[in-house]
Amino acid sequence: MSKNPYPKTLVDETSGIEVPDSRHRIWAEGYRAGRKRQMIKSVIRADNGMVLVFDEQGEQIPEYQGQYEEVKPRILKDAPPKVIFYAFDNDTELKTVPRNEW
Repeated sequence: MSKNPYPKTLVDETSGIEVPDSRHRIWAEGYRAGRKRQMIKSVIRADNGMVLVFDEQGEQIPEYQGQYEEVKPRILKDAPPKVIFYAFDNDTELKTVPRNEW
């Protein structure tokens, strides 16, 4: 973990009492949130236009899921180069498609 640049406590200048420094807590929460961010690994486009997105653990990533036209720009912007894109072929077979054709 990166070192938090803020002290855990400060001394109040008026009373001389040691009080928690909220900047320390806020920085730590933000750092942890950033580390937990899910990375897109695979994207599936269904025949009905719905899109399903999964991370490396096979967990769905809800913020990228929805109707194709609505989520496509965000997915293409955020997806790393190694993401695998899939689409259904003739309602039955799931096939891999190139990113630029997805």
